[in-house]
Amino acid sequence: MNILRQQILFLLVACFSTFFSMYLASSWNFLLDGFSSVRLAKTLMSCLFNYSLILLFAAVLRRQYTALVLSQIFVGLIEFINFKKEKYLSTNFSPDDILLFSEAFKAAPIPLKVAFFAFIAAFLAVLIFCFRKEKATPIKTYLVQLLLSVVMFCSAMYMNYIKSPIGACSKPNYPKVCLTVSGFPNTRSDWIGDFRKIQNFGFTTFFMSKILDNLTETFLPHETVSRETIEQIFKPLETPTAASEPASSTTEQPNIVVVMDESMWNPRLLDKKLPKNLTPFTNQNRVSALLSPSFGGGTANVEFEALTSLNTIFFRNELVYVAKIHKPIYSLPLYLNSLGYDTVAMHNNWRYYYNRNRVYQQMGFNKFISLENMMNSANRSTIFNQAGWANDDVIFNSIKTELSLASDQPKFIYAITVENHPMYSDDRYGAQSYKLNPNLSESAHQKMATYTAGVARADQHIRDLTDFVKTLKRPTIVIAYGDHLPNLQNVYDEYHYFDKDPNREEPNAYETPMVLWSNYPVQRKIFAQPFIPASFLAPKILHLANLPLSPYYQFIEQVSSCYDAIHQKFIREKASCKFNKEQLLDQYKSLNNDTLNGHNFTYQMLKPQIAN
Repeated sequence: MNILRQQILFLLVACFSTFFSMYLASSWNFLLDGFSSVRLAKTLMSCLFNYSLILLFAAVLRRQYTALVLSQIFVGLIEFINFKKEKYLSTNFSPDDILLFSEAFKAAPIPLKVAFFAFIAAFLAVLIFCFRKEKATPIKTYLVQLLLSVVMFCSAMYMNYIKSPIGACSKPNYPKVCLTVSGFPNTRSDWIGDFRKIQNFGFTTFFMSKILDNLTETFLPHETVSRETIEQIFKPLETPTAASEPASSTTEQPNIVVVMDESMWNPRLLDKKLPKNLTPFTNQNRVSALLSPSFGGGTANVEFEALTSLNTIFFRNELVYVAKIHKPIYSLPLYLNSLGYDTVAMHNNWRYYYNRNRVYQQMGFNKFISLENMMNSANRSTIFNQAGWANDDVIFNSIKTELSLASDQPKFIYAITVENHPMYSDDRYGAQSYKLNPNLSESAHQKMATYTAGVARADQHIRDLTDFVKTLKRPTIVIAYGDHLPNLQNVYDEYHYFDKDPNREEPNAYETPMVLWSNYPVQRKIFAQPFIPASFLAPKILHLANLPLSPYYQFIEQVSSCYDAIHQKFIREKASCKFNKEQLLDQYKSLNNDTLNGHNFTYQMLKPQIAN
């Protein structure tokens, strides 16, 4: 086959794949917004992206039909993964997810694990078969393929970076080619939402654009925030504010224990047949709700917001722990260290998940107690439940042990539980007899029963912890909340829970119960509001503990005084605000970008001196 015919075949396959991907992403309604020149430009760009993918396979494999077959198997695989992730987690598949293969594989049910290995086997079988049956492409044709591949990807990276070649498209009388340029699927600075981007371009193009984002971030210069911009944020706030008025006569710094409970929520919102006293301690001590940035997963992003007061809205579809935190950053444990606290992170899962063993160091935690440490003092045969997750007894025992250690320092403990982690198609807590909607399918009934039993156990664990805290002499605050709604998959559909909000754009899809308990009087009214976004939580904890606010947390408090929520799905402004809302939001964005994309002037300027 000559070079021209070969490239025409590649283009035809690429266009067919593109149309199928677009139809699939738009629920088989390709002309969702009608036909226009912009729509045509986006379609052409998507075809070119898919064509580039085939060229890449051809350049690597040096076999044209093998490249066609395997590239489309790859396309089918990522489309399938994205479909499943969107269905159950309400977010799309991204290249960064590949870094979390071990976590995803552990959480996957057995049928999906079997399907994965079947895919690998089929892929290798096709690869071996094609290599044996098809001769290598002649060197002349191969060099052309290689050149085309390099040109296409270099051009795509260039376009991804500036989106306006040589400034021609910024002129008033821009050439017609700029219509096509305007259809380039740049997702690096996308504010219209990834769901819509996927509809416009198809998932394959979107996924490849995300890969280009990562390459752009790595190899090309990008706009950063200046030191002057950060100085303008903190200069008026150079002096830490005084502590809140104490609610009791104690001046001793309290222990602060924060428990982020895996998938802690109220299943009675789905099924009123469940007992009203399912979670008696939570019901009695609930003060508010946490507004999570995630639905059904993404625990590390919730944790990131709570510990740094930064916001994942500026890093859409990124797992910030994995993708961004490679250097020291300003955080709650870092600040508490300067106030004399011993800061401890705990998680009854492996230390390398989400790079926590490295991330916690960058955040300033003095110690990280992970599952590896907890297993040393526990009976290994009783640690793991039927689903393969560690029971929460080990982490709560570790919290109690840590609080019991003789020390003149107050403790800040941030603990993340795991035993009620999805999926729930098992009897990890034994057979359950909850009365549930009789119309549920067998699989939905199983998931709901298992999850509900886990919620009841979580409530009891927190009660037991507070019973222990009653024995401590030092004032101690316990705050517990769910990281996100549970990943119950088809259960939500069978209860029709999100029928009125299919895209999950309302707060109730992200609200989890927040519990507050202390062994001494505190000002509970500090938490008295319908919900508290994870990114705005830290200043409230400092006020509650009667601790001063650093300039960093003074600024976060200013932002929260003007916005009820800054969330990936919605931004809610407060009715009244004594500051310039737009300027505050722009400064908040600059703070985020400086910390994770820029020179990190924030850390350099505010890094506290650790107390002796």
